[in-house]
Amino acid sequence: MNWELYWDRVDVELVMGPIPGLGKMAEGQLQIPPYVPYRTFRNFVDQLREGIPARIDRSVWGARYSGSSGIQLMTALKVLGLTDPDGRPTEALERLVMTDSDERRAVLTAILERHYRPIFTLDLGRATKAQFSETFKVYGAREGVLRKCENFFIQAAQDAGIELSQYILARRHTSRRVAAGSRPRQSAAASQPGRLEVAPAASLNSLAEMVLAKYPDFDPEWEPAVQERWFDGIGKLYESLGRPAPDSGQDSGRSPGQSAEST
Repeated sequence: MNWELYWDRVDVELVMGPIPGLGKMAEGQLQIPPYVPYRTFRNFVDQLREGIPARIDRSVWGARYSGSSGIQLMTALKVLGLTDPDGRPTEALERLVMTDSDERRAVLTAILERHYRPIFTLDLGRATKAQFSETFKVYGAREGVLRKCENFFIQAAQDAGIELSQYILARRHTSRRVAAGSRPRQSAAASQPGRLEVAPAASLNSLAEMVLAKYPDFDPEWEPAVQERWFDGIGKLYESLGRPAPDSGQDSGRSPGQSAEST
């Protein structure tokens, strides 16, 4: 890892600590749509057929999902109006869980139409990929998060039976083929026999430890985009140190050195 480049990518608010007011939505700002993998969302909804709890919290999903996936799942449920701010299931969630086939697709369609109003201003049966992506930018999330938001919507729309144009769907298939057919690029050192590339591991680890020491505690009140950057950043730090990232249901959601008793 090139730490000079990585350092430039570390967000100021994550290295220096939370900024007062960070994560609080500005008046009139649209909520960032769900960006959890749709399969995770769909599987969780199906699992609730075993019984819908009075409140959906970590004790409900912690055994099934990692910390990051669970937090993204909870965010999706709240954004879509399927739970209230305290995690209590709404009538919309109960209807989505308990219905089947055409009725369930109708319920899901109504949920999407209510919470993706800017997207439904498009003629989704004819819209181009560029039109689709440009419209998603109204939510104000960073590029990486927006791609995940788009993927969630596309899969949810397909599940609901909403017609999407071939242009919206085509590049998804193309990207997968390119990714499957791509080959890793050789480094300059690997392409020159006899030349060894030695990374200054000690200095990299030292820098990683310094950044990790300044990393702020996770705050579930942050905006979803900031939560995503937090998990992405801490994952890279732990990877560089050769340690497993704190991504279990028991470990995520608190700082690397914070004990379970303190949560």
